[in-house]
Amino acid sequence: MDYKPLLAMLFFLLLSCFASNVVAQSGDDVSYEDYPYFSTLKDAKDGTLTLVIKSKKDLERVFSPSGFIGPMPTIDFDKSFIIAVVVPKNIAQATVEPVSLKRNGDRLVFSYSINPAKKTNDSHRSYAAIIVDRSQPMKVNFQEVSHGGGVVQKMPSDVKALRQQVEYLTTENEELKKGVQQLQDEIQKLEAERLYYLNKIQDLNKHVEQLKKLLRK
Repeated sequence: MDYKPLLAMLFFLLLSCFASNVVAQSGDDVSYEDYPYFSTLKDAKDGTLTLVIKSKKDLERVFSPSGFIGPMPTIDFDKSFIIAVVVPKNIAQATVEPVSLKRNGDRLVFSYSINPAKKTNDSHRSYAAIIVDRSQPMKVNFQEVSHGGGVVQKMPSDVKALRQQVEYLTTENEELKKGVQQLQDEIQKLEAERLYYLNKIQDLNKHVEQLKKLLRK
C-alpha cells in the first residue's frame, strides 16, 4: 500500500498550521468585553477547552455562576456570544488572559496566553471569557501565544488523527498481506488439483478411445 499521499497530506497540514499561525496575527481589531463571572464545572472535559458559546444552554454545559458579590451583567445571546478558553486540569490555577481579537476575512482569531507560573487563588479551573457582538463572525480560530508574543506551535488534532490512521492502515496492510499469502497458497493447491484432474481426464479419454477401437473390431 502506498502511503505517500497520506504523508503528503500530513506535511501539508503541518505547513497549513504554521502558515495560519503567521496569518492569524494580521487583521482588524475587534472590540470585546471581559466576562469574569463564571466558575468552571468540575466535570468539564480535561485538556484546554476552546469554546464558542452561542446560548445559555451551551454556557451551562461548562460554567456555573461564580457567586460574584453584586449584580452580574446579563448576557443577551440574541445580540452577543461568548468566546472562552479553559486551562487544562493539570494546571487548573494557571493564569489565562485574552491577548487580542482580530477579524481575518470571515473568521475571528482569538489570541490568548496561559502562564502556569502565575496562579490564581480560585479553586476552579482558570478561564478567559469575552463577550462579542453577534455582528461579528462566529467562526473562531484560537491561538495561544507566549508571553513574548510568539505563537505557541501545537500539533493540530487533524495531524494526530492522520498518524493514527497511518498506524491503523499499516496494521491492516500487514493483515492483508497475510491474507494474500494464504490465498496464493490456496491457489497453488487448487492449480495442482486442476492439473491432476486434467491428467486423469486425458487418461480416461485415452482409455475410452481404446475401448472404442476394440468395439469396432
